[in-house]
Amino acid sequence: MTNRNEQWKHEKDGLEILKELPALAEKDFKEIDPGDVERLKWAGIYAQRPRDGHFLVRVKLPSGQLTAAQAKVLVDLAAAYGKGEIQITIRQAVQIHNITLRDAVDILPRLKAAGLSSVEACGDVPRTILGNPLAGVDAEELLDTRPLVEEVFRFFLGNRDFSNLPRKFKISISANPHDAGFARINDLAFVPARREGEAGFVAYVGGGLSAEPHLAVRLPFFIRPAEVKAVAEAVATLFRDEGYREKRNHCRLKYLVADLGAERVAEKIEAQTGALLRGGEEVTAPWNYGRFYGIHAQKQPGLCYVGVHVKNGHIRAEDLRAFAELAERFGQGRLRTTNSQNLILLDIPEGETGALLHDAIFKAYPTAPGFFTGYASSCTGNAYCNFAPIETKNRLHELTAALDEAFPEVGQPLRINLTGCFHACAQPQVADIGLTGGRARVGEAVVPVYTLMIGGHLGEGSAFARPLEGRVADDKLLGLLEALVQKYLALREAGEPFYATVARTGLELWQSVANQYTIA
Repeated sequence: MTNRNEQWKHEKDGLEILKELPALAEKDFKEIDPGDVERLKWAGIYAQRPRDGHFLVRVKLPSGQLTAAQAKVLVDLAAAYGKGEIQITIRQAVQIHNITLRDAVDILPRLKAAGLSSVEACGDVPRTILGNPLAGVDAEELLDTRPLVEEVFRFFLGNRDFSNLPRKFKISISANPHDAGFARINDLAFVPARREGEAGFVAYVGGGLSAEPHLAVRLPFFIRPAEVKAVAEAVATLFRDEGYREKRNHCRLKYLVADLGAERVAEKIEAQTGALLRGGEEVTAPWNYGRFYGIHAQKQPGLCYVGVHVKNGHIRAEDLRAFAELAERFGQGRLRTTNSQNLILLDIPEGETGALLHDAIFKAYPTAPGFFTGYASSCTGNAYCNFAPIETKNRLHELTAALDEAFPEVGQPLRINLTGCFHACAQPQVADIGLTGGRARVGEAVVPVYTLMIGGHLGEGSAFARPLEGRVADDKLLGLLEALVQKYLALREAGEPFYATVARTGLELWQSVANQYTIA
C-alpha cells in the first residue's frame, strides 16, 4: 500500500506540470486537481497559506551563487508579482511569495532567460545543492567546488530518471573546513578531506531533521573530485529504487540508511560506481554556524568579501537591487546567499571597503549584527505556511533584540532557532536553544506556546539539542530565555559556547531553570 502522494506520482510525472502550467493558470484554484497542486512543486511552485490561489516560487541558487544581473531579474519579478519582497531560505535559495499561476507563466521563462531555475526546487526530487557560499574565493577551502556543484546540479535538473524519489533529496557539497554545508543534516554531504596529500572528500549519508532527526553517518570512502557526481547518482539511485514509499512520514533516505547501515550502503554504492578508495582524513575547523559577517580577505590578493546580515532572511526587492548595484560598482557583480539566510558581496578591493560600507543600506543590513539577532533563524511561520499555527519571524526578532540589549557582555554567538511546527524548517535541533511553536489553551485564552530543546550544534562532534520538559506560554518566553542566558553566563568557562556549557553541566540543571516558567 502506497500513500496518496505516491499514487499521484504514479499517475503522472511531476515534471509534466511544466507543460500544463498555462492551462492550470486559467482555472480557479478550487478547480485544480489536488494531485496537480502537489505536482506544481516540481515547477518550484508551492501553495501558500491560506490556499486561496496564491503561491510562492522558489528559485534554486546552487551554493548560493548569484550575479548582480540575476539579482535584478529577481527584483523585477518580486516588484511585479511578489509585493516587493524576497526571502532567502535556509538552503541558499530565494523565494517570491504571493504570486498566482498566471504570474508564474511569465516568471518561469524570465528566470530561464537569466540562467536561473525553479524546476524541482520543491517536490520529491533532488533539491537545490547546498554548499560553501565562498566557493572560489575562500582562503581556507581545500578546493574550488563550483565546477562540482554545477556538474551535479545540471545532471539532476529535470532528469526524469530522478523525478520520482520517495521524498525530497538534499545534497551538500563544500570544501570549507568550518562545515559551511551543514553536512550531517543532509541526505548526502561531501566534506573536505585529504588522503596521502591528495585533496578530495569524505561523504556522509542519511541525515535529516523534522519530527525524527537523524545525524548522517560517514561512508568509508575517500572520494576524488571526479567521482562526486557518480557517488551522488549512486545514492540517488539507491534511494529511488529501495527507499520506502508507504508511510509519508517514513520515506526519507535517513530511514533506509538507518536500517541498512553504513557498510551495506557503501556496498550498494560501489556496485554502481566501481571500487572507491577507502580512508581519508577530514579537514575540519570550528563550526561557523554558516555566518560570514564583516570584511574578510579573499584568496585573490587585494580583494575582500563582505558578509551582510539580512533580518529573518527577508529583504525588500529594492534593497536587493541596491546590493546588486554595489556589487557592480565596487566589485565584479557577484553576490552569494548563505544557508543562514544572509548575503555576501564578493571581490571588493581592500581600499574600497570603507567607501562601500558608507552606503546607507548598511544601516538596515549590518555587517556586525548582535550576537543574538545575527545568529537566529526562523521559518516562514503562519504568514505563508499551511502547517505553522504561530507567527515566527517578527516574534523571534523581538526576542533576540531584547536579549542583545539585556546581555551586551555575552561576547559570542548564542543561536536561537524558532520553527513554527514539527517539520523543523528552522532547524531547532542544531541550535543552542531551539524553539518549536504551537498553540494551546492557557487559562481562558488559546495562545502561542513553545517547547524547548538546548545544546545542539554541527561541525566536529555534532549533536542534536536535547528537549526540555514542559511548554512555555508566549508571555513567559522572554523571561525563560533571559534566565537560560543568565545561567550560561554564570557557568561558562573562558570561550565556551552555550552548547558546550550545556554538555558539560548536564540537562537536569537547565530543566530546573525551565521549570520556573513552563506549563504541563
